[in-house]
Amino acid sequence: MKILYTTTTPIAALAFFAPQLAHLRAQGHEVHLVTPPEPADLVARAQQIGGASYHPLPMAREISPRRDLKALAGMVRILLQVRPDIVNFSTPKAGLLGGLASVLTGVPLRVYFIHGLRSETAATGALARLRPLLRVIERLTCACAHEVLCVSESNREEAVALGLVPAHKIRVLGAGSPAGLEVDRYAHPDAAAVARARAELGLPEGTPVVGFVGRLAPQKGTEELLLAWAQVHREHPQARLLLVGTPDPANPLSGPAERAYREAQGLVQVDFEADMSRLYPLMSVLTLPSRHEGLGMVVLEAAAAGVPSVLTDAPGVRDAGVPGVTGLQVPTGDVSALAAALDTLLSDPEQTRQLGDQAHTWVREHFEQAHLWALWDGFYTAAWNKRQKSGGSRVRRNVLLLAAGMLLAGWAARRR
Repeated sequence: MKILYTTTTPIAALAFFAPQLAHLRAQGHEVHLVTPPEPADLVARAQQIGGASYHPLPMAREISPRRDLKALAGMVRILLQVRPDIVNFSTPKAGLLGGLASVLTGVPLRVYFIHGLRSETAATGALARLRPLLRVIERLTCACAHEVLCVSESNREEAVALGLVPAHKIRVLGAGSPAGLEVDRYAHPDAAAVARARAELGLPEGTPVVGFVGRLAPQKGTEELLLAWAQVHREHPQARLLLVGTPDPANPLSGPAERAYREAQGLVQVDFEADMSRLYPLMSVLTLPSRHEGLGMVVLEAAAAGVPSVLTDAPGVRDAGVPGVTGLQVPTGDVSALAAALDTLLSDPEQTRQLGDQAHTWVREHFEQAHLWALWDGFYTAAWNKRQKSGGSRVRRNVLLLAAGMLLAGWAARRR
């Protein structure tokens, strides 16, 4: 069959789907990919790994009615050219445009994959005032799909509770994740690359290291981490906090957190790392104190490397571990609890090692790439057969009316 994937950014296609596209091609399918053309190096890597026929389409991540209509027209042209049997649309903007264009062109099987609930991750920062509109967009995107898949069980439950999609229409494949991960890549990293990273960052063997990977933004729990780190470092002055990421200008840290960031002792920062497999072995423990996620993929990657985690109980975060088995869990937003959990693991290397071993076993059992690909293969087969039996698509009038309403709402939001 012809299967077309679309994401809002090339990095999403590269991080989540590129290896699966190669797998689908190996199964005999004709595979296509639609993303914006920049950054060109990420597009090239996604093409190299996935081997899909590539169709560039500029898309604005923010709400921009004029650019969005132009992108919608471009998506329609691509679908009319390719005539796919299946479209998998994901990430907010590509999800909306891919869904609408798929309805307009009568794609036989339309699949929406929810990586996370944008309205909920926008609870803080500049987008918070747009949460009602973002929920309308999410409902519309779900309405465009025949099948809705979700990255994690807690996000699925939340989507149903918010009325974004009926419970019967949304599911999670296995334990979740977009398409699993290559466990052995993290379990057996390049020893020379790890040694170079250790030397570059000045982290001698045996240095206790707390790792964090993500944007330095309030939603990611960075504020709680920076405030907790001051307490942790007092107890463990030899320890280091390895931050892989940079501040998010659109979602700045609060005053106290910003001061803690500037004054932090034992802080080591990497703005960007293309190959995280060389950095996870430097960590004693990884923490993701986020307030909301789709699924904490960096936690799963670290676990594959044998690194345990300290997580919050927030949706999408708690799905990435098992309390007391793969790491420790703390209440969302609780600075003292976060500091205490990090202190516990830094103070007990044997417990940390045991949790890391268990985390690796758990991830290999539930998130190995080949396992998730098999679930996707079975899903596509069953969904296709179901569509064939149902006999065609639904009437498009309501979807078009909703689309017009969404565009008007976006225009009004920009006018405000």
